[in-house]
Order: sequence, then structure tokens, then C-alpha cells
Amino acid sequence: MGIVSMNCPNCGAQLEMNDGLEFGYCNMCGSKVMVDKMIVEHKGSVKIDNTEMVEKFLANARRAKQKEDWEETEKYYNLVEQNDPTNIEAIFYSSYGKAKSSLVESDLYKRQAAFKVLTNCVSIVDDNFDVAKEETEREIIEQISKDILLMACSNYVYNYNINDYGTVTWSDKMDTVTLFNRLGFEFCTTLENIAEKIPYEQRQKRVYYYEVALKHADFILKNGSLLAPKNTQDKIMAYHIVIHEIDPSHIVPEAPPAPGARAESGGCYVATCVYGSYNCPQVWTLRRYRDDTLASTWYGRAFIRTYYAVSPTLVKWFGKTNWFKKMWQGKLDRMVRRLNAEGVADTPYNDKQW
Repeated sequence: MGIVSMNCPNCGAQLEMNDGLEFGYCNMCGSKVMVDKMIVEHKGSVKIDNTEMVEKFLANARRAKQKEDWEETEKYYNLVEQNDPTNIEAIFYSSYGKAKSSLVESDLYKRQAAFKVLTNCVSIVDDNFDVAKEETEREIIEQISKDILLMACSNYVYNYNINDYGTVTWSDKMDTVTLFNRLGFEFCTTLENIAEKIPYEQRQKRVYYYEVALKHADFILKNGSLLAPKNTQDKIMAYHIVIHEIDPSHIVPEAPPAPGARAESGGCYVATCVYGSYNCPQVWTLRRYRDDTLASTWYGRAFIRTYYAVSPTLVKWFGKTNWFKKMWQGKLDRMVRRLNAEGVADTPYNDKQW
């Protein structure tokens, strides 16, 4: 019976344990340390087989996530990561819980800080992706993909406030949408890197990761990309081309139209100029009003035609000037608030044919 040195698997404290005991306790954190799980190596150092502990923490973390207890989710995935630093599930979800919690914060900067950590975690998932365990790792990537998309789809219901007039408001909504876009783009890059790790002869596995990346890029574009829509379209086309090169049966679509282009009803030129995007809550509101209300009457349609005959020229001449944007900003803001109060939604919208 001898004394061996080891580190506590929970807090990292240096311990001296009797190798004849089945277990002991950490003097710093009180954790139970299983001595019989140790493998003695050279110079008396020890390596702990903590597989059972990791599985226990994973089970607790998954249960907490299922219950949407984000504080517990973060806690248990952190414990998994401490004991298994290359576990890609723990790398992502240890920060996912904090990001989910941040969405109900009124402080934009707290949300930005939480999403920055989560985005950084996504950026290192591919570094720890184990190709030798691809089938198991793929299941985790599938779940991460679903959770990123679900969280992004749900972001429109977070931080809504009803003022005294019954109007739904969220002053920094667009900033939060930007956080989701950045997270989505980083996940696309991670998926690209994972695909390149897969041996080229395993063609369908490579295609799978590019297809998931394509789905995320397409989601970003269709749901209001605030980060250079043209770049997003280029990325989508690049994915189609890469997939076609690996799998010739994949059909590459024609190049998409320019961002914001709408041949049937035209773009909301002035509103897009003022708010900086054809796909944003304010413009979604105005487009709904155009299609559902104005376009339903002959005089409304006449107004729309007049607007599209004049507004492109106005935007071309004055769209880059501050005075033009300021002149329209207040008018459009008041109109959007009124329409929202009357029940016109400001969620993602596809134009109608009329």
C-alpha cells in the first residue's frame, strides 16, 4: 500500500491518495474520487479513467437541456468539458445554455458577450471532431444544427415588450438577429472544415456536411441576412458547386437574383434605403401592408404603381444622403408602429404575386 499523487477531476486540486483505498475525498471541493479507477503510470503519476463520471455528467446535462434549465445545462456540460476537453457536445452546449439564457436579458451587451463565447466555441468544434468516430460525432453535429436553427427561428419571440398602447416593441431586435447570423456563418465554416477532414473516397459523408452548411446559409439568406446578402448568395452557390463536384447527380441552380430584387411587385426602395435591408422587421411589416391591404383595392394598386415608378429614381439620386434617410426615418417608424399596433406582423415574409 502506497501513496500516489493525483489531481481532483472536478476542481483540479493536487491530492495524495492511498492506492489501497477504493475511493477518497478531495480536501478542496469535497468530491468523491474513485481511486480504483486510476491507472498508475511512470514516476508515480496517475491517469484517471473517468468515463463513468463523464457519462453521468452527460446524462444530467442532457436532462437539464430537455427541461430547458439553462443554468444546469451550462453547469453539467462544463463538468463534462473539464473531464473530457475534446468532447464536441460539451464544447458547444457548455456555452449554448448561457446564450439561451441571455435571450431574455434586456441588456444587448450581455447577449453579445454570450453569443461571442458560443460563436467561438463553434469555431473550435471542427478542431476536436474525431473522424475515427464519425458516426457518433455526426449525431452530435445533427443536434447542434437543429438547435442553432430552432434558436434562430425562435428569436423573434424573445424580448418583446407591450407598451401602454399595446404595441410590441424590441428596440435592439436587429442587433440580436445579427448575432444569430454570425453564429450561423461560423457554423457553416466549421461544417466546411469537417467535410474536408473526411477522406475523399467517403464521398457521401463529405456531401452530408456540405448539405448541412448549405441549409444554414440558405436559412440566413431567407430569414433576413444582415451580413452582406450578396456574400451569402455566393456561399450558397459555392456549396452547390462543391456538392455537384462530389456528387454529379446534384443539380446546381441558376444564379439567384440580386438581393432584395422582386420582379413581381418591386422592392420597397425607400424603406430598404432607410433600414438598410429588404429583409428586416420594419420592411417585412410594410411589405405585408402593401400586399394585404394596398394591393386589395384599385386605388391602392394605383398608389403602388406610382410609388414604383418614382421611388427608384429618388433612391438613385438621394439614397446615399443623410438628409434623405432622416426625412423618411421618422415617417416610416411611425407608420410601422401603427401597423404593428393594428396587428400587422413584423416576422419574415415572402412577397405575394399580384
